[in-house]
Amino acid sequence: MFSKKEGNIINKPAICIRYKHVILYLLVPFILELIIESLNRKSIFKGIEYMFNSPLLFCFNLLIILLTLSVALFFKREIFVFVSVSTVWLLFGIANYIILHFRVTPFSAVDFTLIKSAISVSGHYFSALNIAMMIVAVCLITFCMICLYRKAPYHKHRNNKRIIFSVVSVISIAFVIFFIKSSSSSVQALSTNYTNISEAYENYGFVYCFTNSILDTGIKKPQDYSEESVKGITDKLDTTADNADNLHESVVDSNKETPNIIFIQLESFFDVDYVKGLECSEDAIPVFHSLAEKYSSGLLTVPTVGAGTVNTEFEVLTGLRQHDFGVCEYPYKTILKSTTSESICNDLKALGYESHSVHNNEATFYGRNKVFKNLGFDTFTSMEYMNGITENDNGWANDDILVDEIIKTLDSTKGSDFTFGITVQSHGKYDVEPLKTYPISVSGAPEGMESSYTYYVNQIAQVDDMIGNLIDCLDKRDEKTILVLYGDHLPSLELKSDQLVNGDLYQTQYVTWNNFGLEKKDKNITSYQLYPYILDMINIHEGIVTKFHQQTDWNSLSYEQNLTTLAYDILYGNHYAYGGFNVFEPSDLKMGIDIIKIDDIQKSGDGYIATGTGFTPYSEIYFDNDKLETEWIDDKHIKIIDEIEYSSEEEEPEEEEVSDKMPDGISETDILEEDDAPNSFVVHMVNPDGILLSKSEALLYTQTSLYH
Repeated sequence: MFSKKEGNIINKPAICIRYKHVILYLLVPFILELIIESLNRKSIFKGIEYMFNSPLLFCFNLLIILLTLSVALFFKREIFVFVSVSTVWLLFGIANYIILHFRVTPFSAVDFTLIKSAISVSGHYFSALNIAMMIVAVCLITFCMICLYRKAPYHKHRNNKRIIFSVVSVISIAFVIFFIKSSSSSVQALSTNYTNISEAYENYGFVYCFTNSILDTGIKKPQDYSEESVKGITDKLDTTADNADNLHESVVDSNKETPNIIFIQLESFFDVDYVKGLECSEDAIPVFHSLAEKYSSGLLTVPTVGAGTVNTEFEVLTGLRQHDFGVCEYPYKTILKSTTSESICNDLKALGYESHSVHNNEATFYGRNKVFKNLGFDTFTSMEYMNGITENDNGWANDDILVDEIIKTLDSTKGSDFTFGITVQSHGKYDVEPLKTYPISVSGAPEGMESSYTYYVNQIAQVDDMIGNLIDCLDKRDEKTILVLYGDHLPSLELKSDQLVNGDLYQTQYVTWNNFGLEKKDKNITSYQLYPYILDMINIHEGIVTKFHQQTDWNSLSYEQNLTTLAYDILYGNHYAYGGFNVFEPSDLKMGIDIIKIDDIQKSGDGYIATGTGFTPYSEIYFDNDKLETEWIDDKHIKIIDEIEYSSEEEEPEEEEVSDKMPDGISETDILEEDDAPNSFVVHMVNPDGILLSKSEALLYTQTSLYH
């Protein structure tokens, strides 16, 4: 089709200008765009409808595909490159279709940074057969591409005419794309008007939005950004008195003890009474409803739906907007990996608070074990530091484990605490065995979703029980406490806005509880306004971002613009708001509350018993830098199965031997530090992938019962 050739060698460069060649370069992008948009809408008819209803946007997406395919013109193996790029776009479309099925939000460039996290939870979404089929498909595609590379014809000669034609073609396509982008208001609207990511992908097309997610990251520098513009914002803030017009009257005397503050981010949690026509055999969340009636509560507008937990988390902890970042960007996976920020933790630290996080999932999920340092947390208790975890039908940890762990954070200090709990039990997917019987039955669910709704309702009922148990425990303590509970996003139940009473897919609910008589004040707010709003209730006004939200009219035209300026200054700019310095240092994050320690090693039958504190099923014991085979017994005992070989001679390990022994996730520096104490036992706390999270102090062999 490409030419008459000798063997596999194309010997007529003039083929580049033949009409069949041109048609191929136009037809393939058209077919790809139609397939991709049909997958994006889960319907071939809707894909065709999009082509006719939005012809300019359809063509704009087609041109982007064409631009990437035209790169093949510069290669001798033009056919191979052309097919390879086409295959990549097709795979992107399929990946988007699969991801939309599980999490509602579409596929974007940031998902490549989440591959490790995705793999770690893949077992919750895919069966062994599904995973096997994916592996077979990848192997088959790889095999076909290898065969294509070997068999496809290629250009033997590359004359100047061909090179000039290739350059002119690519420049022409790029110029048309640039012209449409700069002159079409409908194309420009993506950068300024998107609020719903899923709707953005449907309105502007997958290819355009996905490409934009690659190029558009971070917060764009405001046009008027300068020291003067930032000071123009901060100088208006009252730093000496709490008399701004919109400050709430507080029943808390600032001279008295500050209360404990607990925020709990409830995974995929919302009030199912908001679903039109849905009926439950009993109230699924009576505690949550009771709190909404008695204490301050309201609707909470969040930046995501179906997934993207950490974007809501980012807004709640920092008071900044995710919308200021690129389309689909996760600040946890970009800027916050390397940059500190003002946060509720750092603001409360100035008042003597200790900040804790408790999460019954992996510490490395979304990189929280690193990001939490830059947000100012003092401790982080993840599932690796918990004992007694049970799982629900989809393999997620049940949330009842969080009650004791949250109380443990409050007991760990003498002063006031801020504890941030993150639940996981009501996480998707929601496809379960339809014949299983649950305590609460559901009727009125969309056709085909009955079992999913039944499973979800019964999961949030158990979460509601956890909330009630936590409040009972807090009520027994002799410490002032305010508790804030909110849903991070709606669940992945294929909800549409017209199915909801409030008609908004980006609204969940928040409720509060306190034991010191705060006045009930209901207000609908956004997730980035939540922590300043709550701190205002208890007469805490520490921090630039906190004061900005508390003292600025949220309905003013400059509110969001000035918040964007502050966000840029804090994360990307010159820190003018803080006198030109980044005043926030990464915290010395301690993993877990309990002390991880080995007290002794004793001989026991055919093995050994290690006694100590803080042991969990994720504890590994090393002796002389070698991992021992062990069996976890309880939080104070671990059985060692391997034989322990003690040498009284202190030998310096060779560098090559050290490198060979390094477990996954442990740096050479860690190993060499341990070599200062040869013949010692050390407990490593690792995640399910073997990545080192923390380790205990070394216990010398000579300090154990084995030596005496």
